[in-house]
Amino acid sequence: MTAHDSKTEFALSTFPRTLWIRYLVSLREHPVYTKMGTAATLNFLQEVVATSVTGTDMETGFKKAGGMAAYGALIGGPMGHFLYALMDRIFRGKTGVGAAIGKLLFGNLVIAPIQTAVYLAAMAYIAGANVRTIIQTIKTRLLPLLKITWMVFPTVQIIAIRYIRPELWLPFFNAVSFVFGTYTNVSTKLAIAKKGKGKSA
Repeated sequence: MTAHDSKTEFALSTFPRTLWIRYLVSLREHPVYTKMGTAATLNFLQEVVATSVTGTDMETGFKKAGGMAAYGALIGGPMGHFLYALMDRIFRGKTGVGAAIGKLLFGNLVIAPIQTAVYLAAMAYIAGANVRTIIQTIKTRLLPLLKITWMVFPTVQIIAIRYIRPELWLPFFNAVSFVFGTYTNVSTKLAIAKKGKGKSA
């Protein structure tokens, strides 16, 4: 191995860390824009994966993926940022077990329902649903998804606090959210498709 090859290998091995450091810097200096970009990217990938899993037409899937990316950038990302900023303001200066439980309850009983309802509405709208169908989708899918959220995310938060370094919480939460969002996307697509077949039968 030549000296040039060694330098190239070292550069490749340090690239992910360099990229991650730049992401953290961007998150600190431009939190809203960074979260907009993150949400757009993850929503796009979620739609592509869900399209592949459900056997939906890929051309249509990519168009919807563009719509979901726009939702993530313009609605999902900023909404999440400001909802959590609101929670931080409410619990600012408060510490201890009571504050931790308060944040957990606020996140699961206030933030999660808002985010899930808006996400379901966006998915249905992008899929071409009318207002009546969008409302029905929220009514039928919101509570089941919230139940899963309430079962999964408190455990995820505890795992992060106990076993994962704080600087790695963000990618951990993003990874979990990506999996959960993909599940939500797939289950919603299947439910809408089933409802459409029922009407046509």
